Parts: sequence; C-alpha cells; structure tokens
Amino acid sequence: MVRVELDNIEVGVGHYIGTMRQAAVELSQHAVSNSSRDVYNDHITGALGEMAVAKGLDLYWDASVNTFKSRPDVSALEVRTTTYRPPRCSIYVSDRDDGAAKYILVSKISKTEYDLLGWASGDEIRQRGEYKSMAAGRSPQYWLQAGKLNSMSTLQNI
Repeated sequence: MVRVELDNIEVGVGHYIGTMRQAAVELSQHAVSNSSRDVYNDHITGALGEMAVAKGLDLYWDASVNTFKSRPDVSALEVRTTTYRPPRCSIYVSDRDDGAAKYILVSKISKTEYDLLGWASGDEIRQRGEYKSMAAGRSPQYWLQAGKLNSMSTLQNI
C-alpha cells in the first residue's frame, strides 16, 4: 500500500476536473442526469484518485476531460477509486474493459489522503474475482477484493 496526501491546490484541481467531466457527460447527452447518485461527487472522487496515483508513483497526469475509455487514466494505468476501506472494498472490471491493462484500486481516506491499495490486470481480476452485480439494475462485473490484489511494490513497466 502507498499512502498519498494531496494538498489543497491539488484537491481544488480534482474538484474542477471532476465537475468538468460530469458537465461533459451531460452536454453529450443533452440532458441533466436523473440519477439519485451524486454523479458529480463520483467524478470528483475519480479525478482525485487518478491524481493520487500520479503523485504516488511520480507519473504525469493530464487531467483529461471527455476521454473516458479512449485512453488510460494515468500513464498506462486504469484507476478505480472507492470511498470504502479494506476489507470492504474491491476492484472491478466489466466485460468490455481491457484484459491486458493494469488496474489500481485507490481508497479515499479523507479529503486529502488516499491509499493506493494494490493492482491487478483485467485478466487477473476476471480469473480471481467474482462475477456479480453490486447494485440493483446494474450489469454484473468482475469484482476482486482489495486483499487479493498484487502489492504496489510489484508494479512495473508503466
């Protein structure tokens, strides 16, 4: 595990990028989301997780907007950020996610602290994970518990 602390400026940038990402979704759909979930907060949390990975691994983060699924989140890495903490958190991939890609699970500890819990390839998550739906009305995905991830110290070739 790698603990990363973001400063106030970085948190502000993450909030801005997350808000811009949701705004781009709404503009592309020509409608405001009717979801009961706080989709703005989801995008903000995701952006901050990506920033934490970049900072923790000393990689460049381009803070992209409107590039969902067209390229990796940070360098060659995909980032999955959760507000849950071990042992209650898991990483997921869907059937359409790249099996060869490396996915990092990030846990938000506080507004400024993030834990990079571990990583696995999409294929590893599919092989060792459980295929299930975690929410009513959502398609099933492959879920792998945080404790079964590869150690961050073994992440290479990024």
